[in-house]
Amino acid sequence: MTITSSEIQPANVFVTFVDMIAAPGRALQRISVYSRRSWWLPALLAFGGAVLNLAVTLEQRTEEAGRQIEIQLSSMTPEQIEAARPTMDRFTEPGTILIMGVVTIALGLVVAWLISVMIVYLGASVSGSTPKLNALWPAVVWTWLPLAFRELLQAVWGGVNGTIVRYPGLSYLLATGDTAADQLAPLYLAASQIDLFALWHIVLIFVLLRSVTKLGMGSSLIITILYSAINIGLRLIPALLGSAFTPS
Repeated sequence: MTITSSEIQPANVFVTFVDMIAAPGRALQRISVYSRRSWWLPALLAFGGAVLNLAVTLEQRTEEAGRQIEIQLSSMTPEQIEAARPTMDRFTEPGTILIMGVVTIALGLVVAWLISVMIVYLGASVSGSTPKLNALWPAVVWTWLPLAFRELLQAVWGGVNGTIVRYPGLSYLLATGDTAADQLAPLYLAASQIDLFALWHIVLIFVLLRSVTKLGMGSSLIITILYSAINIGLRLIPALLGSAFTPS
């Protein structure tokens, strides 16, 4: 049953939080009309979850960074090693990894939200809708709720088991055991993006298109597929560039 705007009533951010799980269509409509400033909660959860995950697994990440540095140094001459080691060692210090990680998380989230909003806005506009950016922004940020849950769950996993999730998503199906090589493999990275939380996020994007931009089933499905393809493609760019400049 389609929910009309007149049936949507204002509610506090915690009711909206619950509705994003139980009744996302109603919640996203409310967010786009009455609760445009409520995006701070999913933004805080997404950022906080990612930072918590980083902090909990910092020791393991530091050790992994050290191993990768040693692999790089092994291909250098003694003179090159002597010149490069001080700089490389600084980049493997826990404090440096934490600071760089926090900055990367913050910038990455903002860029991801901006790109996602523009994909939804342009897709809806081309399909005949007249969306408003100030209504789409909070709604899109709220669709990040599943991804925030994923970070929090991985942080709990890391805290309990003392290790990072080495093969996220479906990447274990394509893993070779060589971490450095896997991180430059486009198919591996694409597979690492596919899990239940990512699929939940995609479903919420589809619901957003249906409930907020009022697009039909077909148009919403096409835009959702394009949205998914573009987001995965953008995450593959670093790997593709790395492969291009890595000696065979």
